[in-house]
Amino acid sequence: MVLAAGTFFWLVRALLSLGSTIALLWPVKKIAAMAAMIGATIYCIFSGSDVATERSLIMTLVMFGAVLADRPALSIRNLSIAALIVLAREPEALLGPSFQMSFGAVVAMMALVPLMQRKPTEGTPATILERGLRWSGRAMLGLVTTTLVASIATAPFSAYHFQSLNPYGLIGNALALPLVSVVVMPSAVLGVLAYPFGLDRPVWQVMGVAVEQVLAVSAWVGSFSGSTVVVPALSIAALAFLSLGLLVLAIPASSLRWMALVPAGIGLAFTAAPVRHDIFIDREGAGAAIRGARGQLALVGRPSDFVTEQWLRADGDARNADDASLRQEARCDSAGCVVVAGAGRRIAFVQDYAAFEEDCRRAHVIVTRLQAPPTCYGAFVLDGEALKERGATTLRLSNDAIEVRSVRKGREVMDWPGDQSIQAEGVPAQGRPRRARPVPEQDLPEDEISTGEPD
Repeated sequence: MVLAAGTFFWLVRALLSLGSTIALLWPVKKIAAMAAMIGATIYCIFSGSDVATERSLIMTLVMFGAVLADRPALSIRNLSIAALIVLAREPEALLGPSFQMSFGAVVAMMALVPLMQRKPTEGTPATILERGLRWSGRAMLGLVTTTLVASIATAPFSAYHFQSLNPYGLIGNALALPLVSVVVMPSAVLGVLAYPFGLDRPVWQVMGVAVEQVLAVSAWVGSFSGSTVVVPALSIAALAFLSLGLLVLAIPASSLRWMALVPAGIGLAFTAAPVRHDIFIDREGAGAAIRGARGQLALVGRPSDFVTEQWLRADGDARNADDASLRQEARCDSAGCVVVAGAGRRIAFVQDYAAFEEDCRRAHVIVTRLQAPPTCYGAFVLDGEALKERGATTLRLSNDAIEVRSVRKGREVMDWPGDQSIQAEGVPAQGRPRRARPVPEQDLPEDEISTGEPD
């Protein structure tokens, strides 16, 4: 959007400046700004008008509106106005990665602009060659610096939403953006202008060659080892503190912006100790991912490849859904699977009613899409009825509690009553874990009803 609007702005301003009368007597810059606003709106309509494009359009219109009002085009006020307009129209966009990454990148560059606008020291007059070299150096330095700043600013949001980072994005952008800025976008504008006259074919051919080179650069950078780094999903606290640090960096106009190091440091501390779940269960109980004794996830059941990929990415695991190592720690038969997790806990994934008799005696956690029998009180049970109430669910197992997080019920903490020593065979020596689904009293054995033990 910025490149399209900037191309319209530059072309109109350059054409109007060719005539001395127009350049001296007419407000050329404001006319060019109005043309850029119209061109950007048309570009948005013809490009599909999706959420990201509309948001970019609003920011662009606010920026050129500041030019019409003789205000600075790049300022935190203009960005704030754009954010308010976007949120008034689409409040839910605040929680989406597109809003967070685009505004985060712009906020970071707002903080960088004052540093980049320092005037060079005066010296002896430079030759044309020296001026050209200086201009090229400043342009390349600006491109690399803005790309680096935008990459750092968007990294927390990328890690939170997509669990991945692209460390070589700086190289790819430095090589591809000059082609996009100098060839692709101007060719797109010229092609549209030449289309009514039937003169657009050579323009599209030039544009096509440039696009092929951009794709080739992308493929080349993507082929680097470690071009995509999978990281564990950030917690809400980590994202909140890192976002606060970004705001504190950009909003103050004084040295108070260095206070951003405090929330940023706290956010990085949270990032260094990510929250990892021990069991991932899909909403229908068709499959699960269980953290084995070696610390990696083991796959049981038949979850979809998409769901498996999301579990692996959230855990910072770079393996693919079809990786054979995902099934190595699970001992399976036709009735189900068992995975030995940390502290010797047995996690059973039941697929047949015949497995309940043994697993209810030996397992500590039972996951199944079936309806568990009411007499299965020797393990923490998450069956089909409980999953229907909760939807997709994750579990974290500790010595004294089970933390259950689900789509529909949020966070629940269920205690492990009694002695938590884990035996090689059987359930904890004393006490029985709670069930995710309460068992009706009439279905419990008489001794438990009379003693009043928790179900």
